[in-house]
Amino acid sequence: MARASVLMIVVGLVANAAPPKRPAVDLQAMREAMGAPADSATQFPSAASYAHFLRARLSHHEGNHRGAMDELRLALASDDANPFLLTQLAEQYARTSELERAEAQLKRVIDKHPDYASAQLLMGRVLYEAQKTARARAHLTRAIKLRPNDPDAYLVLTQLWLDQGKVEEAVKTVEELGGAVPGEPIGYRRLGLALAERGDAARAERLLTRAVERDPGDIDCWTSLARLYETSGRTEKALEAWGRAVERDPENKEVLVSAGRMALRAEQIVEARAYFDQLLSLGRDPESVVKVAFSYLAMHRLTDAAGVLDAARKQNEEPRLHFYAGLVHERVRAWAKAADAFDSVPKDGSDLSYEARLHKAMCQSSLSQHKPALEAFSKLNEERPALSGLLPAWARALERAGKVKDAETALLKAFATSQAAEVLDALSGFYDRQGRQQESIRLFSEALVKSPKDEPLLFALAAALERRGEWKRAVDTMRLVLEQRPTNTAAMNFIGYTLADRGGDLDEAERLVGKALEARPDSAAYLDSAGWVAYRRGQFERAVDLLERAVAESPDEPTLLEHLAEACAKANRKQRAEAVLKHAVQLLTASPEAADRPSQRTDLEKKLKSLGG
Repeated sequence: MARASVLMIVVGLVANAAPPKRPAVDLQAMREAMGAPADSATQFPSAASYAHFLRARLSHHEGNHRGAMDELRLALASDDANPFLLTQLAEQYARTSELERAEAQLKRVIDKHPDYASAQLLMGRVLYEAQKTARARAHLTRAIKLRPNDPDAYLVLTQLWLDQGKVEEAVKTVEELGGAVPGEPIGYRRLGLALAERGDAARAERLLTRAVERDPGDIDCWTSLARLYETSGRTEKALEAWGRAVERDPENKEVLVSAGRMALRAEQIVEARAYFDQLLSLGRDPESVVKVAFSYLAMHRLTDAAGVLDAARKQNEEPRLHFYAGLVHERVRAWAKAADAFDSVPKDGSDLSYEARLHKAMCQSSLSQHKPALEAFSKLNEERPALSGLLPAWARALERAGKVKDAETALLKAFATSQAAEVLDALSGFYDRQGRQQESIRLFSEALVKSPKDEPLLFALAAALERRGEWKRAVDTMRLVLEQRPTNTAAMNFIGYTLADRGGDLDEAERLVGKALEARPDSAAYLDSAGWVAYRRGQFERAVDLLERAVAESPDEPTLLEHLAEACAKANRKQRAEAVLKHAVQLLTASPEAADRPSQRTDLEKKLKSLGG
């Protein structure tokens, strides 16, 4: 299949290719052309011959290559030695994959007209398609010598070298084209784009830079350069390249999204909004809105994401926009706004509809609207009892409504039939909130007697033991997970964090957390653990750096904020510590259920007071 692309390298085949976009006038080239001898190969002996040739071209452009062959044979009837017509006939053979006939036809042309460049070029292509690469190179080289200002043979030869893995030879051929036709970007462009796709960044950048020097309006080259700069961490150059691409095509939605995302990563918020606003001004279609919203979400700018989605919801009834808006509002614990967005998803029986109904009921429960929430959960259970997340959410709603026994009964019933992770987490959390951790430990321990290697059960038991203060047993339990699956980063992180938090072996903690972070460098949980290990070692500046990165990934987690505040205080960054603690207290005030422990808000208020805040 790689070779099949060669026929597409140059638009059309040989002498009758479609004319390229009109270039700027080159007076010197015009003088050379006027002084050059006419090519008699394209002369026709009669009007009939020319008419058949024209019909052949019409058939060719309609994809009727057999019809084109018939017309060319009629044209050759009055001029059977015309190399132009014979080459055209060979082209039609090649188009129908009759490579041997094409080769034989071209051989007859070249034997009589060895200096006919079009035949040499087509022979090179045909032989290349037939994997006769050595002979193909010879004919392509000959075509270049005969017509050094024609890019076609250079491009085919470049593709041939590239397919053989001889990149330096391909680059050399492109450089020869650049020297033969100064100002011509096509060789640099095509090879540069191909090498960028293959991951050969250094060569690709060099060639694409040469291409945009010759054609500053080439948007594909600018976007490829921008991505190369991004990958190598050259933010300023990437921003400049994306800006050039936008200038060339200000209505290209993909370019606008990419430019906006790059600006966000560079913390150039004004520029990012300008790109995104320009994109949305072209039409608030759901795909564009979602891309912009997700771009903000990726940089943890939840308010901006919610604003984009809410604005789009007013103009578009696309269900996904309402659902995504609900999720964002839910993430920042704006329960009423989230419930309204979820309620706007049509109740049409689709999977998205059921998901929206579930999330709306969860929001109602968080707003203490217990009666409608429980009614909604009950109805969902009747219609879609296997809906993922339904049971744990329903049990939590029952607990909030004061129906603790009903919540426990529902969870135990689910536990009897399934030890799925979501059921274990819900049951463990329930007993933890009720101050009955020993009961979850008993349940999980008994279940492990029957299934001693069950990973979710081992995780649940370890977490329950740690919360009860039996951290050594918790670590030993989690080691069983690592014995079964040594690459389990969650288990590494659990053990590492617990050892650091509880006064265990810091060397082992650092090793395990480091391995987990290596596998997932953007994990807020793993960054937090690494920061806490550094804090316990007294490396407060390093701890602040790691914990700032953790908070950047998950800015509304009170425990991460608490850790960061403590590290800042130790690193003599009092103002930052105060600001972080105030934010954490605000979060816990708005949503007490977000607390990691019952006394967390009170503890944070005491720490804030001790700082003078």
